Amino acid sequence: MSTILIDSHASVLSASPVQPDVGLDDLLKLRTALVLEHPLNQAIGRDPAKLFLMFELYADFVYDFTESVCRLFMALRDEDMKAEIYENLVDEIGLGSTAEAAWKAQHGELYRQFLHSLRRIEPYRATGLERRIASIESASQVISKRFYEAHALIIAEGDDLQSFAAFSTIECWVCDLYAFWKRSLLSLGYSRDGLDMRTIDLHYICDVEHSAALDDFLRRKLPQGADALHRIRKGVVRGMVASEQLFSDIQRELA
Repeated sequence: MSTILIDSHASVLSASPVQPDVGLDDLLKLRTALVLEHPLNQAIGRDPAKLFLMFELYADFVYDFTESVCRLFMALRDEDMKAEIYENLVDEIGLGSTAEAAWKAQHGELYRQFLHSLRRIEPYRATGLERRIASIESASQVISKRFYEAHALIIAEGDDLQSFAAFSTIECWVCDLYAFWKRSLLSLGYSRDGLDMRTIDLHYICDVEHSAALDDFLRRKLPQGADALHRIRKGVVRGMVASEQLFSDIQRELA
């Protein structure tokens, strides 16, 4: 090996280590961009029929979300992480600040009520989607299963930091995505008078706080080990792959 190469490698190895949070914020921002810039959102933005079908195909992802959060909560060994996920779970099942859960406030049920109201409006009925509900629901179940199986594999590896980081990729894009959906509905002329918008209003507001709390927690975990940044990055990337696949699967059904 030449002296130049030896000197070059020595310089790299002896250099001061990169600060652990350098590049992490850019990666965290990329999670949202990957979804918001997905071609699916271009397809549904001005096409009511595709927008309505997308809402139907997305449904089982929402219905299965609470179960996935429970799975993550049970698998985590880190007590601080469990506490963070518990806060998310409390909101998902409709507890909030009340003494007991109300089924009508459970997030999956809120989305179900949104779909029911969507199916009653004339523009939805004009698409003929009602005649395909059984096959659409079947496709939605397959799409959801594929997504959560990917996250289950991550959890099964037993690395709390990686699992937590992968989960953060879901929360980060939800608020911006629901805000986009609300703008799309309003631009097409649909109002609250005809639609039950509670699930959309809830998610684009409260998940900003969820996402910020998860990301702050990840930053606090960075100094706890030399490989912490690598494990966080690995979890984020794997979560991003699963999220991208979710929306690609939905897009394929729109064709």
